[in-house]
Amino acid sequence: MNNFSVILFLLLFSVNLLASTDRIYMSPMEKSKWVLTEDTKLRCEIEHIIPFFGKAVFYQESGRQLKLKVLSEHYYKKNLDISFRSVTANWKGIHTEANLATLKTSGSNPLVNVISSAARQAYFELQQGYQPSLFFIDDEDGLNTVSVILSTVNFREIENDFGHCLSRLHPYHFDDVKAARVQFDFDEEFPALDEEERALAKLLDYLKLDENVKNILITGHTDYKGSVCYNETLSARRAWYVYDYLIQNDIDPKKLQIEFKGETAPIDKGKSDVSRAKNRRVEVTLQK
Repeated sequence: MNNFSVILFLLLFSVNLLASTDRIYMSPMEKSKWVLTEDTKLRCEIEHIIPFFGKAVFYQESGRQLKLKVLSEHYYKKNLDISFRSVTANWKGIHTEANLATLKTSGSNPLVNVISSAARQAYFELQQGYQPSLFFIDDEDGLNTVSVILSTVNFREIENDFGHCLSRLHPYHFDDVKAARVQFDFDEEFPALDEEERALAKLLDYLKLDENVKNILITGHTDYKGSVCYNETLSARRAWYVYDYLIQNDIDPKKLQIEFKGETAPIDKGKSDVSRAKNRRVEVTLQK
């Protein structure tokens, strides 16, 4: 074999060896850390940087369960199969694996969103000193396997702070309170006693925390009894009553917008007393 053939053989061998080598992404022990990146009553978040790959983020929003997302600096095709497993840390001296979930790549960022049940289990595994990891093949030929490992090193340093944040989360999410409805009796421009408290308490409590609510739409409605003109005026008086109630509860009037639709937008088109009662309302909608 001449020198050129030897060099060519070694080059091809090196390329083939490189192509079949696993890519393992994990933070070195001396650099591994978890950082509390958000600490409010509406959202708690910690992140773990995975060098040369991206980061893993545990987060929980008010009124919702713990979630996990993994973001990557690299592009991977959509719908690649991911095996999400908990693996024993090397320093334990033994090797065990437990399957947490089977996932799919998104084709964008986050690379993967982990379902809540698996996210909670992964968090528990980190507490116990195990390392939740993603394993997948990044090409159609199956030559390159990728391992992305969440290190347990220094996890306990942030665990108490994150747990404290979780314990203070507001009980409701924006989607739980973004729409409220105040009901009215027939031909009344004022709601029944304490009706506004029943209908608007959660919404008002939430508004104290979320500065991202930019607009609050107040829409008055009536049933079909009476003339169209009268009902339009009645729906306006109902809307202005709720407007005043929100102002009295320290809501910025610059965020408030009023409209009134009279009998033109029923939620129940029936003719019974029950149906008509549903339509006598003011709807309050939060918008971001």
